[in-house]
Amino acid sequence: MHELGIAEELLRAILPQAERHGAKKVTRVTLRVGVLRAVVGENLSFLFGHVARGTIAEGAVLAIEADPVAVCCPACGLRTEADAIVLDCPGCGAGGIGLSGGDDLQIVDFDIDE
Repeated sequence: MHELGIAEELLRAILPQAERHGAKKVTRVTLRVGVLRAVVGENLSFLFGHVARGTIAEGAVLAIEADPVAVCCPACGLRTEADAIVLDCPGCGAGGIGLSGGDDLQIVDFDIDE
């Protein structure tokens, strides 16, 4: 369950920043997660709530934004997004498509009460 490690690292990243800005409470954390990371959002939210207990982030909402895979087909020129790895162009069926993105794991922002 790699979501536990992600939740712990997330907390380690935001707490020092929040405290440096004089936060009394972290109320919301927005995280961008690539679909290729195979993160189960409900598990991550639950585990974040668990590891945040007893900290200024206890009770914070974890908002997860999906980072899709960008698909580019050199044969037909199709540019689209997918929520998983695709091997053939969804438009023309050609192989050799280009894939990018979908592997982000980034803190977008977080809200605090001072």
